[in-house]
Order: sequence, then structure tokens, then C-alpha cells
Amino acid sequence: MKTIALISTTGGAGRTMLTASLAVLLARLGREVVALDFDPQNMLGAWLGLDSLAGEGISRALTDASHAWHERTWRNDEGVLFVPHGQLTLDEAAASAARLAADPQWLARATGEIGLADTGIVLIDTPRYPSPHADHAARAADLVLCICAPEPAACATLVAHLAALRESCADVQLVVNRLNPAREMQRDVLAMLRVAAGAPVAQRIHLDAAMPESFARGGWLFDEAPHSQASHDLHGLAQHVDAWLPALTASEPS
Repeated sequence: MKTIALISTTGGAGRTMLTASLAVLLARLGREVVALDFDPQNMLGAWLGLDSLAGEGISRALTDASHAWHERTWRNDEGVLFVPHGQLTLDEAAASAARLAADPQWLARATGEIGLADTGIVLIDTPRYPSPHADHAARAADLVLCICAPEPAACATLVAHLAALRESCADVQLVVNRLNPAREMQRDVLAMLRVAAGAPVAQRIHLDAAMPESFARGGWLFDEAPHSQASHDLHGLAQHVDAWLPALTASEPS
């Protein structure tokens, strides 16, 4: 089993959308997939098919040691096993943050309890980095996909925090989301990001205005507009991750 954390250093980068899309596309490729929401905004379930925000989830185990977080999981129509974050009061959120600060390996142990095959994958959605939740996700991950919008402020923030991210996880790969090649500034920022980060951009996801509409209808852009550039990009990201994972055997789905 491998674990991937999707992390960004700014809000609105599209982490949750990419986590959900990647989970579904990898499941369609025959992978066992767990999508774990470690973001207190608790929104991953909405992308994966829940009609309302999950009340209980993995966060309860942070405030109540007797709570079995794996009893609050749910499997969507695509076969993705979803672990919600759950809703917390302000006092519970403070207690949750204190628990994470006191136990840096808490999430790593929790994900270690997930009994997937070697070819399975756990995808972790996170809040904005730096934060206790995002740092825990990076430390628990075999790979961090760092999501960045091609904007000057977003790239500058990413570069400022990249060294700390690489200390938490040895394998950090950059994914640029919502790329609009018609904007010359974005092309310049992309070139600057490659130089400043000292690493190539692993994948690029183009901007598509139909994405929110697909979400509102409860569908997926790659189903409703399969020939769009963004759909092609999302499939490319899934194939990139699939190739990074151990190969499926003949006895496993493909």
C-alpha cells in the first residue's frame, strides 16, 4: 500500500477536486483506493457523492481515543472507500490540533491500520500548508503531490515552503492546476517555478470552466467532456500515479 498526500500552500488550488478525481480514475484502473479527508473543511465527501457534510469521521479519533474512526467509512458508486474528516466544534478543533502537535506520527499510524494490498493507494486531502494537518499528511505519505495555481503569489508561497515539505516527505512532485496557456503571465510563472523549485512540473491540469458545472450536476468532467484538454490532463495524472504504484498482477483487476 502506498500513500499520497495532496497539499498546496494557498487556498483555492483545487486539492479536493484533484483528490476526488484521482481517486475515481485510479479505481477505474483497477486500484483499491481509499480517499481520506484530513481537511477540517470536510468537503471531500461532497465531491465523492455525499448529499451532506459527514458529521463523524477520523477527526473524532483525535479527540476521543475510544473512537474507532474506521467505523465511519463509506464506499461510493465507483468503489472508492471514503474516510470523512467529520465536523468539530471550536473546542474540539483546538483539542484535535493539540493532539496532532503532541503526537507527530498519529496519522502515519492511522493510515497504517488500513489493510490494502501492496498495489492499493490511500489519497489524503489536506488543508493549506503549513498546518498541523497538512504536515501530518506529508509525514505519513510516500509521495506528496504539491498543487499550485500558475499565479505569482501562489508560486512564491510554494517556493518559500518547499524545503520544509521536502523535509517531511522525500518525494515531492509539483502539479500545476488551472493552467490557461493563453495568459502570457502564467507561462512566465511556470518557467520561473521550474527554476525556483529546482524540479520539473510533473503534471499540468488546464483550466476548464465546465468543471464546477459538472460538480453541481453530480458528474465528472472526464465523463461529460471526455475530449476536453482538462479531461485528458486528469487521465494523464491518474496514469502517472498508476505507473508510480506497484504493478497490478494478473489476478488483480485492471
